[in-house]
Amino acid sequence: MDRIGVVGTSYRTAQVDELAAAALPANFEHAQLVELARLAGFSELVYLGTCNRVEFYFRGETRIHTNPLLFHLRRSLADLTDGSTQLPDDDRLYVHFGRSAVRHLFRVASALDSMMVGEAQITGQAKEAHERAHRINLLGGILDQTFHEAFHLAKRIRTETELTRRPVSLVTLVERRLHEHLGVSSAPVLILGAGEMAHQTLRLIRAADRERPVLVANRTPEKAREMVAGDPNAEALFLEATLAAPPAVGLVVAATSSDRIMLTRAQVEGLRLQLDDNEPLLLVDLAMPPNLDPDARAIRGVDLHGIEEMRGEAEHNRELRLAEIDRCEKLVDHQIETLRRHLLDRALSPAARNLELSFREVADRAVRHSLTKDLSHLDEADRAAVERLARSMVKRLVRVPLRGLKGAAWHHSSAVIDGFLRGLADDLEGEEGEPE
Repeated sequence: MDRIGVVGTSYRTAQVDELAAAALPANFEHAQLVELARLAGFSELVYLGTCNRVEFYFRGETRIHTNPLLFHLRRSLADLTDGSTQLPDDDRLYVHFGRSAVRHLFRVASALDSMMVGEAQITGQAKEAHERAHRINLLGGILDQTFHEAFHLAKRIRTETELTRRPVSLVTLVERRLHEHLGVSSAPVLILGAGEMAHQTLRLIRAADRERPVLVANRTPEKAREMVAGDPNAEALFLEATLAAPPAVGLVVAATSSDRIMLTRAQVEGLRLQLDDNEPLLLVDLAMPPNLDPDARAIRGVDLHGIEEMRGEAEHNRELRLAEIDRCEKLVDHQIETLRRHLLDRALSPAARNLELSFREVADRAVRHSLTKDLSHLDEADRAAVERLARSMVKRLVRVPLRGLKGAAWHHSSAVIDGFLRGLADDLEGEEGEPE
């Protein structure tokens, strides 16, 4: 974990133009990313670039210090992009190593560091960056395992907390309402208006159902026709004629700039009567002031959601999300400790093998010496029993120093294991020439 690091800049530290300048160009090739890792001295590298952050996660074979790291990274990026990629000034960057770098990755992948805390997009973007690094052989060691732990944590936060379950944006709330309704209703959809909110509504509907009949009614029919152009399942209507005789629909989304009620309670009752009893009628009013009569909420079988109501729900969800952050941070701490145990076990594997080998060599020499001297009178069966006993004792005895080594590495760093292995190798070399 000590040699993992991250260099990055985000919406927290840089302006939009600085983030754009720091990002790798769209035509930056895989071979260039491999070369960037080589030039910067990284054995593993993952590049994560989004509209809100540009980050380079890496692992070095030796401990890397901030000043030479930034110097080599800046120079390498400039060389490989002909100067088009420029990191912002040092005070606009953040650099983390070891546990701090791991914590940052965990919080990023879990959307705890996002502008919209709990948003789902960043986890997918991090997975894409991880997979891209894998495809070009820039992963396969400790950083790879660290990313897998980050994705496991993101899943835990998504399933064990309320952080991602409660929409905090109006668009997300509307999208959820539409998707839920379209999943249980087969009736057409009516959109009142042809402005930006109406366009967004049509895009959300098409994301859920590409063939659902959609009627777009606007005071200026030309705008409605422009909105539905190229959509074979959408039709443009004249607003006044539509309001005079509302068609049979199961969903109405009002998004006009009018300051008057478009559908009265009586008109909504008429819509309700055109539907089967088991067919729901959903009204979504995105206009301010409202376009749909608030009294329609009292009609049996009608579900009306206004923009103020949804804004209040979004704010309530935002407060609930913030209340979950402490719980999420505890999960982050737990996952870091889990990763540390996994990495220590990984680092201890060669130590365990080498230690057992060295113990076995010492035991084998001692047994051979005894079997030719003090125990030379033993028959073959007894000799085999002595050898089995020696090897069994080796397996038990090796656990004692391994426990101590693991404890020392846990409380200090994995460098303890490296130092132990070097010392063990020196001891074995020194013993090679010793007589039995």
